[in-house]
Amino acid sequence: MFILFFLISLWKKIVITIANQLFEMKSKMKKFEYFNIERNINRLFHELSQEGYEIVDPIGRKYLDTDISIDATVNGEITPDSKVVKVLKPIIYKEENGSNQLVQKGIVIVE
Repeated sequence: MFILFFLISLWKKIVITIANQLFEMKSKMKKFEYFNIERNINRLFHELSQEGYEIVDPIGRKYLDTDISIDATVNGEITPDSKVVKVLKPIIYKEENGSNQLVQKGIVIVE
C-alpha cells in the first residue's frame, strides 16, 4: 500500500512539473508568436485537463490578500487597484472526489 501511495504522489509531482513547464513555454511563445508549437502545447494542456487537472493563469486578476490560491510578491503599495502583473507559476487544481483540490498555489508578482 505504501508503494502505491508513493507512486501516486510521484505521478502528481511529475504532472505538476509538466504543467509548469508547459505554462512557461506558452508564456514565452506569446512574445515570439510561434503558432506551430502552440497547437502542440494546447494539446498537452488538453490531455492534462482530461486527467482532471485545471491550470489557471491568474494574470490581470485583482489582488486580494485573502486569496489562498496565490503566493504574491507585491511591488509597491497594495491599493484597491492592485492586480497580478506577472505569473511565475500557474494555479493548479486537481478534480478529486467531485471537487477541485488546490495542488499548487500560483506564484505571482502584484503591482
